[in-house]
Amino acid sequence: MIALAAACAMLAPLSQAGAQALPFKPPKGWLPVHAPAGFIGKWIQPGSDDFHQNVSVYAHPFQGTLDDYYAVDLHSLKSHYPGGEIAVSQDTTVCGDHPAKYVSYGLSTTAGPLIVEQIMTVERAVAYVVTYVRLSNQSSDPDARQSMTTICGI
Repeated sequence: MIALAAACAMLAPLSQAGAQALPFKPPKGWLPVHAPAGFIGKWIQPGSDDFHQNVSVYAHPFQGTLDDYYAVDLHSLKSHYPGGEIAVSQDTTVCGDHPAKYVSYGLSTTAGPLIVEQIMTVERAVAYVVTYVRLSNQSSDPDARQSMTTICGI
């Protein structure tokens, strides 16, 4: 996750103040934690002494299309997490009918095999990305998966 945060931080982030108006509902009952620089927020699932499932939200200026950003995001995943594989890649929507992309990426790390899920959208020259990370042996949290779809560009 640190490498993913570093990868996202390399892109020009929106200011924290500008991002505060972003409509996003974190997973119910999850705890906010310190977000890496440039991130809108980060939340962890309570109750684990080991690896905490987490959801983070990032936004930054982007002048391209959703397809352009998707290519940038996949390149970033593959370059910062070599040896991983895309399990799912598909078009989806957020906020009712706004176009978005969904990707699930699996990889081995020192913490164990991870599943990294992302939903990304581009609106008004801003790319928004929600990332949900969990160990592959941890059950997917329905609240976390649903919260990913609440990201809306404004």
